[in-house]
Amino acid sequence: MIEIPASSRDEVVCLLSELVAIESVNPHFPGGERGEVAMGNYLADRCARLGLEVRRQPVLPGRANVLAELKVPGAQRTLLLDSHLDTVSLDQMGPAGLQPSVRGDVLTGRGSCDTKASLAAMLLALERLVADPAGLRCNVLLLGSVDEEYLMRGAETFAHSGIHVDGAIVGEPTNLEVVVAHKGFVRWCTHTIGRAAHSSNPEVGNNAIYHMTDLITALRAEYEPLLAKHVHPLVGPATWSIGRISGGAAVNIVPEHCTIEIDRRLLPGETSESVLAEFDTVVAAIQQRHPGMVVKRDAPFGDVLAIDTPATAAIVRALASASEAIRGTAKLVGVSYGTNASKFVEAGIDCVVFGPGDVRQAHTADEFIAIDQVATAARIYEAVARSF
Repeated sequence: MIEIPASSRDEVVCLLSELVAIESVNPHFPGGERGEVAMGNYLADRCARLGLEVRRQPVLPGRANVLAELKVPGAQRTLLLDSHLDTVSLDQMGPAGLQPSVRGDVLTGRGSCDTKASLAAMLLALERLVADPAGLRCNVLLLGSVDEEYLMRGAETFAHSGIHVDGAIVGEPTNLEVVVAHKGFVRWCTHTIGRAAHSSNPEVGNNAIYHMTDLITALRAEYEPLLAKHVHPLVGPATWSIGRISGGAAVNIVPEHCTIEIDRRLLPGETSESVLAEFDTVVAAIQQRHPGMVVKRDAPFGDVLAIDTPATAAIVRALASASEAIRGTAKLVGVSYGTNASKFVEAGIDCVVFGPGDVRQAHTADEFIAIDQVATAARIYEAVARSF
């Protein structure tokens, strides 16, 4: 059991409460009109007061990453600490999502777990490194990235910016376990095409919704067992999910069009091209058995690789060593969700995912974070910077 001084808890509660109270809903979600602007301003101002070099990196209109760097004279390496600034919608929590409260050993509020807890821990680590830089041998670059909760375009922009880093830690709720592997995803729309007709004469038309129900039934029977055979030792089997369906123009018109949006989780080593080719093969076989079924697939609107960082990578060894020293354990694990790490890995950056909190609390109506985990994460982030 790690002993956390009361002063450290108070420090966490004060900082994390300020972060949670700042609305930073991703514009993709309802209520996200203001985006991450206020969070970015807070981060930039706080880091500037620390004397760090702060700059903005434009990503989308009105939305920018915030970069704050602690530069160390003579340093040959740079450590990247990334925490996204956006959250999902407040809908489930309502106004209470922006009213952080302490309940026993946890702090509640939207983003408290995903992932303002990681940002708070990174800021606390940076403050300690600024206060006592003795022995520090690497530059430390904090990235507050936008758009993680939708298409990770903030991380993608950074990854293609040409800024050199030697290793990265992405802050996400991992229960303080060292995540070296996680799934990616590819997302696309599939359509069934029919023929419109008056509903009083449905036999004249060709009902696209009926074809879609046949297609979904067949995919569940044939595609899902195929995916179950694709398994990675750390992240488990490949999976898919239909997240949205739409079709039809009016109740008295036989629908000529129906659309589903598909999320297919990628395993390390899989590519969107290979996954879509496999899907298309299955669909083609289904069409042969269903005369009149016309299916079209769009190009992906989301494509994020999985990660599988070797245990021998310097960033993995540094994080594992720090965790072992502070927590007494350093388990290397894989998870089923995706993170900004995918974008960094695509750019050739060795990357791990690590932070306080349980992902099962993320995006929920009762999102919360264990305060002691945030304090422990801050100590580990600091230790990694001092040893990297």
